[in-house]
Amino acid sequence: MSTEVPFTPLNDLEVRLLRTQEAVVSPADFLDSLLNEKVFVLLDKEIPEGGDWDETINPLVLTNDANEPMFAVFSAPERAVVWSEQVPAFENALHLDFRWLLGGIADGVGIVLNPGFDVGMEMVPDAVAQLKQRAAALVRAAGV
Repeated sequence: MSTEVPFTPLNDLEVRLLRTQEAVVSPADFLDSLLNEKVFVLLDKEIPEGGDWDETINPLVLTNDANEPMFAVFSAPERAVVWSEQVPAFENALHLDFRWLLGGIADGVGIVLNPGFDVGMEMVPDAVAQLKQRAAALVRAAGV
């Protein structure tokens, strides 16, 4: 899936993402800032009232050219809507801390930020593992 509409940033996260792709912000600095952001994911079921996670809920997971599973993450709800229209089984959006999401991603799974958009990022599973280590190090350094 590819969008034909020009990418106009909708929030600060998207401004930094665009600046990263323009080589104004380094990828490492962007990823460090992403650890403190909220993102959107698409789910095949609603989260039950009370917020208890139901183990039968599935997130939207795509595959990349190397046939690796890639957890789809979106920088704004408007980016997620495009996919929920294309894959109606995933019509439920959840807004959550990227760091929390990162902790729940299984080994061997990558992340694709804004799939199908010209302004996005793909992190292969090895890069996600490194980002998890970076997040843990930041938590340790902060004494949390």
